[in-house]
Amino acid sequence: MTNTNSGKRINWQISPIGGHRQRAGGRAADTVVVTTIGGADVDLTGGELAPETTLTKVSLIGGVKLRVPAHADVEIAGFHLFGGRTVQSGASSPSAPVVRVRAYGVIGGVKVSRV
Repeated sequence: MTNTNSGKRINWQISPIGGHRQRAGGRAADTVVVTTIGGADVDLTGGELAPETTLTKVSLIGGVKLRVPAHADVEIAGFHLFGGRTVQSGASSPSAPVVRVRAYGVIGGVKVSRV
């Protein structure tokens, strides 16, 4: 599916039960994951990152496990009633790609590791 406003490709993953697993190959696209029960396990270390990449996850139960290159800048927004946010520290530069994580749910959290 394409966002007609920007021409940027958006990868939609919709599943009533079950999560989403993604390993980047080539250029990573913005991704939207919508589930009732299930999270997102995304590895962006194997592909090329755009200057800005967004991962949006909406579910009742399920979190986000994200792996990014060591130099990437990560921004997290969203809401979980139960769950935390853990981002492995790393050094980024002003010219580093930005990965935005927007995660919404009742139970779940966000865990970001750098490779």
